[in-house]
Amino acid sequence: MHWFPLTQIEAFLDDGEYHYSIRFGSMPAFSHDLHGLVLFGALLLSGTVQATVPLSIEAFTAGKSQITGVEDERLRVTTVTTYTVDGLERFESGLSEGLPQDPEAAKAEALRRVQQLDDPRMAPAKNAAIGLAKAIQYGIDRYPAIVLNERAVVYGVTDLVEALKRYEAWQREQAR
Repeated sequence: MHWFPLTQIEAFLDDGEYHYSIRFGSMPAFSHDLHGLVLFGALLLSGTVQATVPLSIEAFTAGKSQITGVEDERLRVTTVTTYTVDGLERFESGLSEGLPQDPEAAKAEALRRVQQLDDPRMAPAKNAAIGLAKAIQYGIDRYPAIVLNERAVVYGVTDLVEALKRYEAWQREQAR
């Protein structure tokens, strides 16, 4: 197993002011616990890997949290990827909604629904599976979380510009 460093920048609100704490640690580059998820994700994945750009941001949300600031000018040339990590639960709920009570009829209906899945209907499940795998890889333990350049994670912030400011402040502090 390979380990690489990840800095966690946690944001919290105290008396109307944002404060942050920084934790240093290592995390596994791959976890054996991910085999099922990785296999499921591999089945869902189709397409190519994106080229790396100078700044990459991965935002992890759950529930009704919305990531903001994507359209900001500072992020114009930034690769921003958002993962809704509870999307598999919603996907499964949608597939099982309104199934008949009879087990054989429910099985037949579920099979019919699965066979009718197309790329647009599978997109949320793909997004969630990839997001869960990455969240585990990064060691993310709560949401929302924003990972910048695979080096630092900012917790508790949904605004990408605010997360970027905290990341840049951390980089300046490290440069001293």
